[in-house]
Amino acid sequence: MCSRFDLNSDIRAFQVQLGLDMDDIRRMATPDGVEDARNARNADDLSDEFEAAFESLTGTRRPTDPIAVILPDRKAAIRNWGLSIPGLNAPMINARSETLEAKPTFRPLLERRCLIPATGWYEWRKDGAAKHKNQITLPDHQPFLFAGLENGREATIITCAPSGAIAHIHNRMPVVLGPNHLSHWLDPDSSFQTIRHVLGPLPDHVLAWQEQTPAPANTGQKTDQNSNQIDFFSK
Repeated sequence: MCSRFDLNSDIRAFQVQLGLDMDDIRRMATPDGVEDARNARNADDLSDEFEAAFESLTGTRRPTDPIAVILPDRKAAIRNWGLSIPGLNAPMINARSETLEAKPTFRPLLERRCLIPATGWYEWRKDGAAKHKNQITLPDHQPFLFAGLENGREATIITCAPSGAIAHIHNRMPVVLGPNHLSHWLDPDSSFQTIRHVLGPLPDHVLAWQEQTPAPANTGQKTDQNSNQIDFFSK
């Protein structure tokens, strides 16, 4: 289960690399639309609103927060994290890859696939009654893309069994898609059946993690005492 993730890179850092169309995010930053706003306000006012919109998508993301998503045709947009389901008190922030086709909540969204930019996620390792927070990233905190589904307002992150390297932390992990699968995942002409095979864990060597443990009592601070990294280039 992924219940918190980081995006510590401005979404615009993905723009050149992926050729993103950012107009939807700019449009959401101005209630009257980009063109109307340009006619009504000066460039400095618009720039401030655009900056606020982009900044609102960075940092640690929690359920119901606005998050950046990438849609077909490489359009960047904003969705709230978690699907609102009648009868459930909490949003459905994750979707199990193994049962997507069987669940009526997700079946209609299988052709509404998206990518969700991130730089890391958090899981809590259980040790008896204690829980230890772990931050999981790619080496050097490289940005990456989760596989997701969206409904026009909200989005959910697809999960799978964990890589062996982090199975001791949690029994699930978000699906991280490699560069060779991005276009196929976003292609609306590709059926889910032809792309479902990409919804698996990362190779063990493409991960880094850091466990946060409490500092000695009376310091009131936390320290990172247990850091592990499996080198991206080791295999």
